Amino acid sequence: MSDKKDSSELSKNVISLQDLKKVFQVGDTTVHALKGISFDLERGGYMSIMGTSGSGKSTLLNILGCLDTASSGNYFLDGVNVAGMNDGQLSDIRGRKFGFIFQSFNLIPQLSVLENIEVPLFYQDWSEKKSRERSLMLAEMVGLGHRLQHRPTELSGGQRQRVAIARALANEPSVIFADEPTGNLDQETGREIMQVLDKLAEEGRSIILVTHERAIAEHARRMIRLVDGRIVSDETF
Repeated sequence: MSDKKDSSELSKNVISLQDLKKVFQVGDTTVHALKGISFDLERGGYMSIMGTSGSGKSTLLNILGCLDTASSGNYFLDGVNVAGMNDGQLSDIRGRKFGFIFQSFNLIPQLSVLENIEVPLFYQDWSEKKSRERSLMLAEMVGLGHRLQHRPTELSGGQRQRVAIARALANEPSVIFADEPTGNLDQETGREIMQVLDKLAEEGRSIILVTHERAIAEHARRMIRLVDGRIVSDETF
C-alpha cells in the first residue's frame, strides 16, 4: 500500500486508521489489545474515544500519539503512513504534530507557568523571542496571564490543567490528545476545562478526547466506544 494518500484525502482527514491491530506477548499468553481499528478523523474534528479499563483505549491512544507502534495495519497522519517508522522518526512527529493533555498534568515543578508552556518550543528550536511571545499569548488565552511566574505547586488543579492546555497548543499541533483531562479535577473545575476544549474545537482544532465517562465523551461531535479492542459503536452528535 502507498505511504501517501491522494490530495483530497490529505486535505480532508488529519488521521486515518486502517485495520489497526496490536498484539502483546505476556509470558506464554498472547494478548490481542486492538482487533482491527479503522476510522478517519477529519481536519478540525472533535472525537472522543470511550471505554472501560481494559477496553484498549490507552493502547490506541499510545499508537495515535506515536508513543507505540501497531502490530499491523496502517496509520496515516496528514496523509503520511507512520506505521513502521523508527523511534527517531516517531519522536520527531510527536514534537511537531501533537499536543498532549494528561490527567496528571505532567508539568515540571521547578519551572514557572510561562516556562512550562515554552518547553515544547525549546525542543523544536524556536528562537527565545518567538517562543516567549507565543507562550505569553497562550497564557493569556487560557486565563493565566496574571500567574506567569508561579510554579505548579502554587496553582489549583484547574489552573495546572490550563497550563497543560496552553503547553499542548504551543507547537501549533495537527492534533491535540486529551487523556482523561478532567480525571483529577472536581466537577465544577472539570466543566470549566471542558469549556476550554469545546472552544478550541469550535475554533477548528483537531481533538481526540479519551475518557471512561460518557458525560465527558459527549462533549465531542463524534464518540467511538471500544470494548475488548474493537469498536462497538460510532455515534455522531
